[in-house]
Amino acid sequence: MDSETQQKAPIKLGKKARALARRAHGHLLWECYAPVLALGVLLLTIFIIGAAGGIWQRIGDPWRLIALIIAVGFLSRSIFRAQRKLAPTRSQALRRVEEDSGLSHRPFDAIVDTQATTDVESKAWRTHVSQANDKVDNASKSKLRPVLAPLDKYYVRFIAPCALVLALMVGAGDNYERLRASFMPVWQPGISADTARYEAWIDPPEYTGRPPSYFKGKSDLTAPEGSELVARISGVKRAPRLIVQDGKRTRRITPKRLGPNSFEARLFVSKTVQASYRIGTATKIWTVNIQQDTHPKIEFEEPPKAGKRDKLIFTYNLTDDFGVESLSLVMALEESPDEKDLVDISLPGASVRQAEKEPASADLTKHKWAGKQVVGYLSAVDGKKQVGTSNTAVFVVPDKIFVEPLAKSVAEHRTLMLSGTAPYQPLKVEEFKEPNVPVFAVDRPDYTIERAPAEIQRAALLIEAATDKPVGIFEDPTVYMGLRNVYRRLQTARDQDALNGIPEDLWKIALRAEFGILGDALADMQAAERALNNAMARRAPQREIDALFERYNNAVDRYMEELMKKAIEEAKKNAGGDQQGGGGEGINNDEIQALLDAIEEANQNGDTVTARKLLAKLAQLLENMQIQLAQGGGGSGEGVGDGMSEELKEALEELNELLGEQRQLRDETQEAQRGQQSQDGQSGQQNQPGEGQQGGEQGSEQSRGPQSGEALAESQESLRELLEKLEEGAGKELLERQGAGGGAGEDTEDGEGGGGDRIDEALEDAKRGMRQSEEALKNSEFYAAGEAQSEAIEALRQLGEELYAEEAKRMGEQNAEGRQSGDGDGSDPFGRENDGNGVGDEVEVPDIDDRQRARDLLEELRRRSGEQDRDKIERDYLDRLLERF
Repeated sequence: MDSETQQKAPIKLGKKARALARRAHGHLLWECYAPVLALGVLLLTIFIIGAAGGIWQRIGDPWRLIALIIAVGFLSRSIFRAQRKLAPTRSQALRRVEEDSGLSHRPFDAIVDTQATTDVESKAWRTHVSQANDKVDNASKSKLRPVLAPLDKYYVRFIAPCALVLALMVGAGDNYERLRASFMPVWQPGISADTARYEAWIDPPEYTGRPPSYFKGKSDLTAPEGSELVARISGVKRAPRLIVQDGKRTRRITPKRLGPNSFEARLFVSKTVQASYRIGTATKIWTVNIQQDTHPKIEFEEPPKAGKRDKLIFTYNLTDDFGVESLSLVMALEESPDEKDLVDISLPGASVRQAEKEPASADLTKHKWAGKQVVGYLSAVDGKKQVGTSNTAVFVVPDKIFVEPLAKSVAEHRTLMLSGTAPYQPLKVEEFKEPNVPVFAVDRPDYTIERAPAEIQRAALLIEAATDKPVGIFEDPTVYMGLRNVYRRLQTARDQDALNGIPEDLWKIALRAEFGILGDALADMQAAERALNNAMARRAPQREIDALFERYNNAVDRYMEELMKKAIEEAKKNAGGDQQGGGGEGINNDEIQALLDAIEEANQNGDTVTARKLLAKLAQLLENMQIQLAQGGGGSGEGVGDGMSEELKEALEELNELLGEQRQLRDETQEAQRGQQSQDGQSGQQNQPGEGQQGGEQGSEQSRGPQSGEALAESQESLRELLEKLEEGAGKELLERQGAGGGAGEDTEDGEGGGGDRIDEALEDAKRGMRQSEEALKNSEFYAAGEAQSEAIEALRQLGEELYAEEAKRMGEQNAEGRQSGDGDGSDPFGRENDGNGVGDEVEVPDIDDRQRARDLLEELRRRSGEQDRDKIERDYLDRLLERF
């Protein structure tokens, strides 16, 4: 047969012929290799049956290892022998089909052959091919020869597969793990479910504050999201892997060896899982149902508003499943809502799960938005860092009201500084005319300040003007030197980074100008109190709290020292210098020290809630001492308001508010006067005596334009009517006080009228000044109105001082009579109604029994945590308790 002709016209077997050939080829492969591989495969099957049935897991090594070596050895020998045999060919497969079908003359070859004599097929050749096709179509399937039957007289070839199926059914669900362990070439001792002991528990996340939950007689528990499952097995020399089923997903965790016969597996769970250990047919299953950690829920109970001591106060409701760890007040200006600022709010504990009508406060008087209206909401963050927000509220950030003109001026300079946030203009080299001098060597402060924002330039200009002639303006040289230092820093600053710290320095200067040295001491004490309060709220280490408490103690001592000096000075001033040292009688140092000791001991005992409440009470007490001093009670052993009626107290408070509103009206009048001068073009008008005193108040631009004279006159009329109502409401009470004290008609030693006459005179002066101001405003005579308003303000201030002085004198006489008769009532020198222990009804200083019980409890916890024979889990839990308390 010509190969070239065959290539030109290739002929392939039909579909049936190919199928018969493949079947026959498979029979030949079985008959060729089955006898050779039978023994090796049989031994491997027996080993797999032992693995799936748990035999090797039970008996362990060396028997498992011996069986594995034998099975692998015989299988390798069989494979080696099989490789030496010749594989059946396709021609042999066709011959097998022809043989089993009884076909002769190789019809499968005939149908693919080609004629060799000529290119034109002869009739005889076509007949030959047709007959071959008929034989192929009639060919039957080949038959398998029984090659294993002569070797297997006991039908092992049928028993082994059945045993394998049964073994796989026994180990269903754990077959992979058993086969994997059986084929590992490491030493594996046998294990038995009879000796195995199981223990499992759940460690919740630390932020939840929950103790571990044990599976004691239970197969399922509910745990917070992110908990850690701990599964232990003991009593076995080798532990199976922990099977974890998470829905349709299955994974296995290799336990960690803890001891010769104990193992432990750990995993963090975020959704419901099922964990199990399986030894043989025995299975220990634990199910962990996950409790999802929801976001905190928070809302304003009462919206923010200005409270006492210029603080922002509000109340809120808070709920969270595992506790909120931080709380912030997020604020934004109404005109620029994208610019936000966060203010940290102290929580009543390290982790708060629920709070109803919880009061909160924040001192924002130093904030850059003080005095402005903002939109704010609360943001609560739990231990999982999930954030919950409250409803929004619109409020005005409280600012500190300074009374002294110089302090008010410095505060306005600081406001300008805070508003000047724009970057400095780039330095223009061509403006420097000095030849042959490198740019970096040029020092031109005038160029530097010109590159600053407009607000910074204006603040520097105002400070320079205020400090140009210090004689008669600055009584305290510290204030003057501080302002000059700020001015030089503004002049030499080259970018915004160089301005850091100036707003804080201006704030301290303003406090110094307003309160003197006492203001510095108060600011230091408040800063130390905030740091200590925050440390106790977040449960800081005891070493840190001790350091902060010592700092706070020193700040209190300094504040008390300055307050004592101030009280003595006020007592001398009020008494004409006749009461040396009497100003400190109302300051009970023993009471303050008792509170300090109670705070320190409560914190050491772990009662941080009581410690923080006592700290807040002490802070309020100390600041009330300053208020009491300002009200004239510093020189007596009793506060002025102790014996004062409620009507008189309210009248005095209204008088104080009236004084503030009159000052504001004077500011508005001066603004209207400047607007009138600008419109008339009379900038060269002569300075009147009252204008220079308000230079500091002109440092910042008003947020709204000047009002008309008629509108200001109506405001003045309202203030006058308010004063007359105040006179009618408190007049009767004042007459009774004067009659009891005998001061209405008596003259003093220096010839002046008594306290009652001075009160009447101040009241008439205030009303006369208001009427004059009202008439001047109606005629748009702003300068005359301002003069009259200044007289009214001075008269109102004198009226308040005389009222306090008269009441203090009367109370002093009553106290003197009470001390002589021995009828002292032990009242609080600061006007509080309590038993004299320095704290209100809400917070009590722990007594000796409570403190001793707390110390005994801590000692017992320390003793138990030090006992090494206790379980490690219990000792870890005790350690966590000690860290917390």
